[in-house]
Parts: sequence; C-alpha cells; structure tokens
Amino acid sequence: MKISKFLWSVLVVFATVALIAPQQVEAIVIDGRINGQIVFTGSGTITESNGLNSSGLNSNGISGSVINELDFNGQNFPHGPLSVTGGTGDFIPFVGSQANFNLAIRWTGSGSSVTLLDVLPGVGGPAWLVPIAGANGFATGTFFSLKSVTFDEDSLTLIGMGTTQTTSGDPLVQKDSAARIVIQGTGQDFTYNLTVVTTAVTPEGGSGLGLLAIGLVGLVGVEGLRRKIATRQNRYA
Repeated sequence: MKISKFLWSVLVVFATVALIAPQQVEAIVIDGRINGQIVFTGSGTITESNGLNSSGLNSNGISGSVINELDFNGQNFPHGPLSVTGGTGDFIPFVGSQANFNLAIRWTGSGSSVTLLDVLPGVGGPAWLVPIAGANGFATGTFFSLKSVTFDEDSLTLIGMGTTQTTSGDPLVQKDSAARIVIQGTGQDFTYNLTVVTTAVTPEGGSGLGLLAIGLVGLVGVEGLRRKIATRQNRYA
C-alpha cells in the first residue's frame, strides 16, 4: 500500500465533513432514527496483502491467515467514488451524489468465520461518506463487524453490520441508526461491478451494536471519523 496515496485519499474523502461541520454545529437538530436505504454502484477489486493471482484462492476464499482487501476503483482509488443510484426514506436527498470510503475493507477468514480489520473501539472501521449534491448535509455509514464474506474470481457477497447517520434539511436534522451493509458484485479476475446497499435497521434489544447506534448522536460520528484519520496518519507516519 502506498502511504502517500492512502493519506491523500482519506483527506480528500472527508474534507467535506471538515468544512461543513464547524459551520453547522449550532444548526443541527437531533431527531430520532433513520428510515430507508441507500444504494451505490461502482467497481471494486479484491487483493491479498502480498498480491493476488488467479491461483491464489481456493473455491471457498482464502485461509484465515491471509488478509483480504476490497479496494474501490475510481479517481480516489482505493476509496472510490461510487455513484449513489438509489435511496428511500431519509436517504432520498442523496441520490445523484457520489460516495467515497475512507478505507479499503480488509478482513481475514471466509464464509461466516470472518474478522473485520481496522476497527477502532467506539469509532468503528471502514466508513463511507456521501455529501448532498448542491446543498448542505451529508450521510455516513460505518462498518463495525462482518457477518459473512464469500467470493471467488467471478462473484462477491459481503455482509456487515454497523451504523449510519444522515444530516440534511433546513434547518439541518441529524438522524442515526444501526445499519446492515451488503456489498455484492459480479465480474472476472477478482474485479467486480459492485452494488452496495446500506439499510437502516432496528437493533435487537440489549445488543452492544444497538447501544452503540443509539449513542452515535450529535457530531460524535463526525468526530469519530476525524479521530480515525488521525490514528491512521500516526500509524503510517
């Protein structure tokens, strides 16, 4: 991984948040949980930490000792962008914009025995950001865990759980929710045409994830992303 590109892409992806948040802190109203889902489309490629070739995987994925990485292709590679092609409920204002991930998605294991990497306690792991095109406001979605990942050279299905947040409207209204994030793709040679669907969900009673989702109010989500950037800058300094 090239450190300079990594740091530059992270700063580009979240520059919008850094500019918007200080000006809008006093105007934001906290108002409940999100309803609906948001859909991205784009391209992505799976690699190993030491590189991947056509004979590097078995039919069920890779053994747990190998780190798998899903990079998002585009101008800000490996972070995207992806196009926001659909949205319902609170996500409707974001259709037509673009989404970028702050990190590539990395994990070990396969099937339902998978572990998401780069997760910071109380902050989360890889996250996407979508500004509203031509208006104030933004949405985010953050992975906290993976439920399953299956892939081969032709197809990919990745299912994760996390949180999502929207800030939109006039006056600005912020909403938070637990989220299910599903990435599916088809293609060849481990490069896929991707569909990313983030759906706001009601957390199960007593679950740690549910409590975390409820606790992500105010500008905590934004501040968490800033901490994540700072931590990884120190890590790769």
